[in-house]
Amino acid sequence: MSGEYQAIIGIATAKYVVKKSRFYADATAIQNRDEAKTFVSDVQGRIRQATHYCFAYSLSNGDDKLEYSTDAGEPTNSAGPPILAAIGSAGLSNTIIVIARYYGGVKLGVGGLIRAYSTCARLCIENATLVTRIYYQDLRVKTTYNRIGTVVNLCERLGGQVINIEYDPNPNITIRIQQTEIATLQEQIQNIGITSTSLK
Repeated sequence: MSGEYQAIIGIATAKYVVKKSRFYADATAIQNRDEAKTFVSDVQGRIRQATHYCFAYSLSNGDDKLEYSTDAGEPTNSAGPPILAAIGSAGLSNTIIVIARYYGGVKLGVGGLIRAYSTCARLCIENATLVTRIYYQDLRVKTTYNRIGTVVNLCERLGGQVINIEYDPNPNITIRIQQTEIATLQEQIQNIGITSTSLK
């Protein structure tokens, strides 16, 4: 696991036309399913009365991955999976691509649809501005008052950040740290007799 992934900055778009069918792709970065749903609604609002709105997204925190795709009325596996495959082939994560299709009156067939959706998704990614991002994870550390400084120092040495400290009644420190450093921090914390829990 590298701890890094490629993400899209802003919104990328592309247009692809084949046999009078017009395909319009929009792609952006997302962090959860709610953001995915919102983006699909936004595209439907901007690109009105398309015949189909097919999309796919991939979400990951570095360990767990959630992928979803829909053919949205197109033949089974002819639209959503090819879009998802394009996301994976480009090494993107936490990304959604929505493709709106206007039917042009000429049937493309399943093979033609797969090629069209794949091509449109690929063109959209090629038009995107990409950035390398780092997977972070939150860690909750239960400690004592006299160990707060020690925990904070261990966190900062590994490039982590203290997000919050709660007193319930003992201190609970929420730390955000690169996922590749989680095991190291947990080991160092355990060595001084403190417990920690990863927050998904």
